[in-house]
Amino acid sequence: MIKSKLISVDPGKYATKAVALNRNNQMEKVYFRTKVFKLNNNMGLEAQGKSYNVTLEGEDYIIGDQGEEIDYAVDKANINHKLATYTAATQLLDDFKAIRLVIGCPTSIYRNKSLRNDYKDYIWNNGSVKVVVNNKLYSFLIENVLVLPEGSGIVYTKPELFKDKRVAVIDLGGLNMNFTIYDNLVPQPSSMFTINHGYAEIETKLTNELNSLYGTSFMSSDIQNILKQGGVKIKGKIDPKSSNVIDSIIEQYMVKLIQETRKNNFNLDMMDVVFVGGTSLLIHDKILHHLPHATIMNNALWANVEGFYKIGAIKYERK
Repeated sequence: MIKSKLISVDPGKYATKAVALNRNNQMEKVYFRTKVFKLNNNMGLEAQGKSYNVTLEGEDYIIGDQGEEIDYAVDKANINHKLATYTAATQLLDDFKAIRLVIGCPTSIYRNKSLRNDYKDYIWNNGSVKVVVNNKLYSFLIENVLVLPEGSGIVYTKPELFKDKRVAVIDLGGLNMNFTIYDNLVPQPSSMFTINHGYAEIETKLTNELNSLYGTSFMSSDIQNILKQGGVKIKGKIDPKSSNVIDSIIEQYMVKLIQETRKNNFNLDMMDVVFVGGTSLLIHDKILHHLPHATIMNNALWANVEGFYKIGAIKYERK
């Protein structure tokens, strides 16, 4: 019998995260942007930066920083997420020839059994994968695929936050926001919803505003740095005009978040709230301004995929 390895993947629309234990029993992590560029015949373009040349099902792609196409659809059963999942898995395989896979999907997909199974089958790929990554052929079996709702991982990494409580988990990703109510650790399917309300919305608005304000063209990497440092630096000093723009855009983002939960008949003021996802760290102060009782996980970026791994270890151990 072929020995298999447990790998957890969170193929987000903005970025892909994956974890697995290495042979020294240490947790290894993989992170790259979920941007894809399909190569035409004989383009011969080599991946640069944190990117990978990938050949899958007879087609050539680049995925990562150098990619260009971002998938905005809620449905995840498409080539971008298959590319992301398989590429991440190859970076964690070691010498294993089979894997047990745990993977996340939007809550709106998870609550629909048919869509959830379609996604599972799509990733499972009849149990066999052949993919070339950076000119190296990887061939491995997928024994099982466990699909979990995005945002659910935190319940297993921090169960004390949920025991004997009714808690809202809000997962703020790169493109999506996922919402679920957990009642004493148990997800309530009727509460689940997903909307396009992630980091990309902040970045797009901020890029447009700052380009107009300064008469220049800021790149995505520029905007990320500007957000981290709290504004645009001019001659080494933060320009307060840019800081005001950032504050206004993040305020609008937070107001819309609260409005969307109320549209779905949930009042965040009247329940415990836990935030995960990388975007929650970015708007940490604004979240606590509106919801001072909220808990924001310090490892928000990795909370999902690390939690998925723990769930997978428990589920597969039972089989």
